[in-house]
Amino acid sequence: MNRLLFRLLAILICSVPFVSCSDDDEEVTMVTPTNTGEFVDQRDGETYHWVEYGGLQWLTENFRYDINSYPDCRNYIEPQDWVGYSENQYATRNRAKYGMYYTLDGALRACPEGWRLPTDEDWQRLEKALGMSESETARYDWRGGISQTMVTTKDNKTYISFLLGGYVTYHVYTNLRNGCIHKGDWGFYWTSTKDTTKEGDFYIYRKFAYNRKEICRQSMEPTNQLLSVRYVRDASH
Repeated sequence: MNRLLFRLLAILICSVPFVSCSDDDEEVTMVTPTNTGEFVDQRDGETYHWVEYGGLQWLTENFRYDINSYPDCRNYIEPQDWVGYSENQYATRNRAKYGMYYTLDGALRACPEGWRLPTDEDWQRLEKALGMSESETARYDWRGGISQTMVTTKDNKTYISFLLGGYVTYHVYTNLRNGCIHKGDWGFYWTSTKDTTKEGDFYIYRKFAYNRKEICRQSMEPTNQLLSVRYVRDASH
């Protein structure tokens, strides 16, 4: 009788909405990088780590180089420009973890020698190396189911450690958390590839979400949003 009751309870639990007893509880298999190392940016002395997948070496931290010394290029919005945005908080808590937020032009300018802003093809190579099918990598919007092998949160650690750092936009001046929108919920990363399927100036990016296993491949205008950046280089550099 007790065994029958246990089975009935298990069936009821698995039928409750938003509770998974199968797919969501499956153990994620992490793909071990073929190589690892460190890189020191000689411009400011910052140290970054990298991992190698599919013949490419990817930084495992969001980039932190400050290019605001260039008068014609801003890579992130000055803290004093945002209501409730503390420069001290940013310097001590946010920049160290989430890095700087860059326009596309800023991301290209901040790139250290020997590295590059990843192309859409670079991203697709990474996604395939981590288990996404080739047909899925070329699709737009949400595809694949490998974000848990790429995104690091307090409950999930990965080798490449993409973060849900949100983004900064010039269009919105309210409901900000330390100067960023959707920090902890979404992560946005530039590519250097123009979206030729759209008219106008649009560039492809990647988006991760805290509640999705898929990864979004979409495009946006390169000037009004500031996104996180990871650089990449060929393993045979």
